[in-house]
Amino acid sequence: MKIKKKENEKLSVGDLVVEKRIQKNKKRIGEVIFVREGRRRKLEMVELNKHDLRPIEKGSLEGPKIFSLDETACKKLNLFRFKEKRTFQLGDIIKFTKRGRSRFGILTSFIHPDGLYSDSFEKGYNGKDFLECIEILPKNGLPRRVDEKNKPYVFLATPDHSKCCVIIPMDKEGGVRIKERFFL
Repeated sequence: MKIKKKENEKLSVGDLVVEKRIQKNKKRIGEVIFVREGRRRKLEMVELNKHDLRPIEKGSLEGPKIFSLDETACKKLNLFRFKEKRTFQLGDIIKFTKRGRSRFGILTSFIHPDGLYSDSFEKGYNGKDFLECIEILPKNGLPRRVDEKNKPYVFLATPDHSKCCVIIPMDKEGGVRIKERFFL
């Protein structure tokens, strides 16, 4: 079975494109702002930063850098590299599995392994902090698991043994629940 390439797909205003050049470090990324028709289609583009896709400024008050290329000299940009990856956030419901035992919990805090202040609260999860969770039961309503003094159980989870859970909203019986224990 052959896969057809989208070679005949024309670029239009608003598309993000990358320049086809031999030197890898010289490739420019741009957003098409104007298309000039003619024998050869020519694209006017605003040059974008390679790291965060913000427009690059010429100077302090001169505006963004603009360049033009033939349509044959550029191709559509694959945005997969710029997509943000899902990480742990406060309030997530997680499943922590270790040695065959699973625990469900609501993420309440990030704790640095060395006991130092964690920057995960300001900048987002950094990938190395422990996850502090309040244990919950995976039945309707997701009630907290409490001890005989009516205090909730708290446990620390490691990120490599934890997964975010899919939560289903209220049903006939009432209360949110975990979707048949399938996880992201």
